[in-house]
Amino acid sequence: MFRRIYIYQEHIPDELIAVLSSLSDMIHVETVEDNVITLYDEDYYNEEPLDIDELYMLLVDDFKTPFTMILEPYSTTPFPLQEECKSFIKQLPQRILEFEDVIVYAVLYQNESFKQAVKDYIQSQINADVIHTVREFITNNMNSSVSAKKLYMHRNTLNYRIDNFIDATHINVKTFKGANAIYMLYQF
Repeated sequence: MFRRIYIYQEHIPDELIAVLSSLSDMIHVETVEDNVITLYDEDYYNEEPLDIDELYMLLVDDFKTPFTMILEPYSTTPFPLQEECKSFIKQLPQRILEFEDVIVYAVLYQNESFKQAVKDYIQSQINADVIHTVREFITNNMNSSVSAKKLYMHRNTLNYRIDNFIDATHINVKTFKGANAIYMLYQF
């Protein structure tokens, strides 16, 4: 499994690229273009993975300037929203953002093109019935029993659909962060 990490800074010093290039055999600089560094991260199966939060703090301390970092979810296939993430990163606050955070900022900043790209991505990965089930689950405060009752389905079927959604989209709607991102994406 792998993911890409996008790093944006107004001016990227060569020293930063050198530091990122020497991190690990499992993480390397893929591209540097338009003030965005793309790291290719294959560190998923490492027993002692790189601590991204610690890395961020060290880089901020060393280079005396914060930057924006987007973490794609780990996957076995390339994440289809690479270009959208690279273009939207320049508008985001300077901190570490997981994909769920980026969805929330797209809603807050009313970035309709990014929101539509995420919706298209979700719809390409999973069918409309599963999306409806997940939205109902979130609306019912992530309560499986209440949601299953309202949807007239067995609780195991509901849980199966939710797990299907998580596996296909890499957005964990069983957590507050993931549920909030999907709720805001479809509500606003």
